[in-house]
Amino acid sequence: MSASPRSGSGRSGRGKARKTRVYALAFLAMAALSTPWVAASATPAVNAGAVNAGAISTNRLRTVTNFDPGWLFNYGDASGASAGSYADGGWRKLSVPHDWSIEGRTPPADPFSQSAPSTGRGGYAPSGIGWYRKHFSLAGVPATHKTYIEFDGVMANASVYVNGTLIGTHPYGYTSFRYDITAAVKFGGADNVIAVKTDTSQQPASRYYTGAGIYRDVRLIATDPVHIAQWATYVTTPNATSSAATVHAQTTVVNTSSTEANVSVQGVLSAPDGAALAPVMTAAKTIAAGASATFGYDVAVSNPRLWDLTSPNLYTLATNVLVDGTAVDDDITPVGIRSLTFSAPNGMKLNGKGVKFQGVALHQDYHGLGVAAPQRAVQRRLAQLKALGVNAIRTAHDPPSPAFLDLADRMGFLVLDEFFDVWTQHKYSDVGDYATYFNRTASSPTGTPAVPGATGSVPWYQVDATSVVMRDRNHPSVAMWSTGNEIRDSLSTRTPLLTKMVSISHALDPGRPVTQALFRPGDSGDITGATRTTVDVFGGNYRPDEVIRAMGMSPARPGLFTEMGTDTSAWTTVKNNPGVTGLFVWTGAAYLGEADGLWPKAESGFGLMDAVGTVRSIGYAWQSAWGAPHTSPPPTGTTATRVVLTPDHSTVSTDVHDVSYVKATIADPAGRVVTSSSTPVTFSISGPGVIVAVDSGNPAHETFRGTARKAYQGIAYALVRATGAGAITVTASAGGLALGTTTLSGTTAPFVACSGSCD
Repeated sequence: MSASPRSGSGRSGRGKARKTRVYALAFLAMAALSTPWVAASATPAVNAGAVNAGAISTNRLRTVTNFDPGWLFNYGDASGASAGSYADGGWRKLSVPHDWSIEGRTPPADPFSQSAPSTGRGGYAPSGIGWYRKHFSLAGVPATHKTYIEFDGVMANASVYVNGTLIGTHPYGYTSFRYDITAAVKFGGADNVIAVKTDTSQQPASRYYTGAGIYRDVRLIATDPVHIAQWATYVTTPNATSSAATVHAQTTVVNTSSTEANVSVQGVLSAPDGAALAPVMTAAKTIAAGASATFGYDVAVSNPRLWDLTSPNLYTLATNVLVDGTAVDDDITPVGIRSLTFSAPNGMKLNGKGVKFQGVALHQDYHGLGVAAPQRAVQRRLAQLKALGVNAIRTAHDPPSPAFLDLADRMGFLVLDEFFDVWTQHKYSDVGDYATYFNRTASSPTGTPAVPGATGSVPWYQVDATSVVMRDRNHPSVAMWSTGNEIRDSLSTRTPLLTKMVSISHALDPGRPVTQALFRPGDSGDITGATRTTVDVFGGNYRPDEVIRAMGMSPARPGLFTEMGTDTSAWTTVKNNPGVTGLFVWTGAAYLGEADGLWPKAESGFGLMDAVGTVRSIGYAWQSAWGAPHTSPPPTGTTATRVVLTPDHSTVSTDVHDVSYVKATIADPAGRVVTSSSTPVTFSISGPGVIVAVDSGNPAHETFRGTARKAYQGIAYALVRATGAGAITVTASAGGLALGTTTLSGTTAPFVACSGSCD
């Protein structure tokens, strides 16, 4: 998003159809499911959920364990908390994902403060240090195995200790990392302790709410010493058509044992209905102790079921590692067979058909849930946006979670996967933002694969760019990489940095194009300078004329309006210019932060929907512009007499990835919403359920915890999760109005994400 008023930025593109650069893409998604073997010895595993809920298949050989349940948490610093022997019996029991900033130090008290160091840019939310600890055993895991801990995202400056040993520190809160903890753990039934310190003390840390804590999924991985390296499997489907496709896979196998190994790789592709195609075996290679080797193979597919926006079909590829003919490791990769091309004269084509990004930018907070949103909440928002005609998401302005991309794959969205909001220069005096780390030498271990072509030490930006591309390149939803948003470094500073990031992206993912959300490219020298020929697609914010001007220069490039305001007239410009691949509206939904000077508001006014999904008038305007089926706002009333409770799902699970939004409507006798009402709504619950959060679309600060929430435009919500199987009754009272009541069915079944249009 723009750091200046939305009406003020500018961009430019490129395009004459002299030289056509076509980027053929077709990719898949990477996932890991849990095979439980870890026993939590300190706390019960409450609310255990599937790792990357909705993933397609389960590993048979490597062990991937859901590490979300059974954590202990302490708000604030705790001297000695890294030690295995530290007395943590008084710490709070919880499951991750967890965002401690959104709840504050003493929930249900209001956590927001006008004097918060995060300022209005961070939503006036609390910041500081939080500690997490988890006890576990490795009973049943061979001591010869390699053991890794993998975090999808920790906000921020995560220092990870195992049994008192510092394993590593990872500053960027949006990138995933994996540490080898084999040397630090105790095998057998002994008690192990992992401790994670999170630190967001350095503020302001961003121009929008970032959250705090272990806010994404965690997993424990145990493998044979001969195994597939981190994010090493890479699958493409070049030139796929509805009649035939070739699934090309390559992977790197590492030998961490003390002897050489005779290794081959087998690939087994299964169709969306589960039917397996004939296995493909590579020739064997001898891998010396401590060395690695890369294997490649092709799987021919007749009459493939293509992945597209309306039928997001997913195959599954099992890549098996064999030593002397015996399988020792496997990697499971969901595969979307598709072709996505970009060219200056024709813009973007999916499976040979022209398509435009009907996109919105999204920050990753979910209001009352903060950034630790259950998959059901993410799925709900994506379904609401799809109903408005949205087919693409820009992850503004940081990399998304793997779980988000899994849903985008399954639901049929395209994604502009963005690296950073800042490079070397702060946009404001935000001393805690990524500019603090961008060019700083990365500490070892980085928790990510080696930067392509690098020797010796490298800066964090190269480590994180490598991490994003390798982790996300198998998702069919990911259409392009964006290296940054409205970067304010000088052109001379930006040029070598951009060149390096494009080089990393192309080395790791040759088929997928790279763009950048440029800030006033006509003024900043991007049209006439090196930027125009360095990026593959010329992207710009708020200045479509400059994008089109750059597109018209030689060599030609397709263009993209990476960020636009809510005026739907821009869509006419997109439609009238074939080389323009589409646009992204700022924003799809309201978000916390960017609220300096707006107190008592903790958020700004952007969004086609408010933060809980109520569609605004501009949302309906874009729905019409994009040609989506017409929907209308609910009818309104004037005299409130009762509360009407409506759950968005009548069945809810104990899985941490599930939640039901129970809507309380302040209604007239006919059930019509009284939008003038801001009366407080008090929720109560009985049966095997718990109120996770209370919420409304109100931009003013108010606690999201407890049981009461002021209605906003006549609406409030209780977000409910099951604690067991059985009937859950939710009741809502408001002033002297007739009570509202509804009943949900609690279940212990794991949450399973939907596919296609859903929710």
